Amino acid sequence: MLSILCLGPSGDLSAELVSHQLPAPSNVRPQHKVVIEKWLAASRRRTNLRIATDKDCRNKSGLTWQRKDDRNYQPYYAVGDFNHDGREDFAIAFVNDQKQRAKFSFAIFNAPFNDNPLAAYSEENVDLGRWVFFWRGGTGNYLLQGEFESDNCVIYRPKGKKYVPKPCLED
Repeated sequence: MLSILCLGPSGDLSAELVSHQLPAPSNVRPQHKVVIEKWLAASRRRTNLRIATDKDCRNKSGLTWQRKDDRNYQPYYAVGDFNHDGREDFAIAFVNDQKQRAKFSFAIFNAPFNDNPLAAYSEENVDLGRWVFFWRGGTGNYLLQGEFESDNCVIYRPKGKKYVPKPCLED
């Protein structure tokens, strides 16, 4: 469970502490949980979000297949040096259970993480039920988001401190 700081009536972050039921995959790193808490608390439109889990993935056979090679694979959480600066960044997806369609959001965070984390890239109201994160690591590799065993994907290339999405088939 993650605790979320909520903005009080005066707009300050120290107003009250509210507990959110955000089941996080057990391998979400503690420093990333802190970043997630602060990022979620920074916007009222994120109050209904929870961290996406395996149960949110509609492609169970693809997930099973992927885990044959990597039993620790997480479809909605990726860690790696996405922007090739020598520090580990992370990407994470969220779900708004109050929505029926396009209920996913996700964010990419660049290290170093500070007291006021901002996402280097984020997107809301998307359908990631069949889409997941892929990161193979190494120079020349980029964070991908797409379907298992498909060319239907998006590459997130770093540009300055942000990311630019580009369909894989255009690369």
